[in-house]
Amino acid sequence: MNAAIQKALRILIETARPERVILFGSHARVEALPDSDIDLLVIEDQVEDRAREMVRLRRALRPLRVPVDLLVYSSADVERWGGQTGSALYAALHEGRVIDQP
Repeated sequence: MNAAIQKALRILIETARPERVILFGSHARVEALPDSDIDLLVIEDQVEDRAREMVRLRRALRPLRVPVDLLVYSSADVERWGGQTGSALYAALHEGRVIDQP
C-alpha cells in the first residue's frame, strides 16, 4: 500500500471511526498510474446524511493533495443496496479489498 493510501486511511480512521474501509478501483487491481485517483469506500455504523459526511471526509483528506474518490455508506445501507449490480457500491464490495477493519 502506498504512502498516500496509508495517510488517507489514517485520516479516515481518526475522522470517521469506520467499521471498514475498502480500497477499490485501479489501486486495488494494482493497475494504478502515477496520476490515478484513490478510490475508497468508507462504511460507518450510522450515517445521517451521506452527502454531508462525504464532504466532511473529503475536507479532512484535502491536505493530502491527491485525488480521492470517496463513497460513504452506513452498514445498513451496504446490506440494503450492496447487491445491486452495476452500482459503484457493488463494484467496491466485490472488486475491492478491505484495508481497515477492527
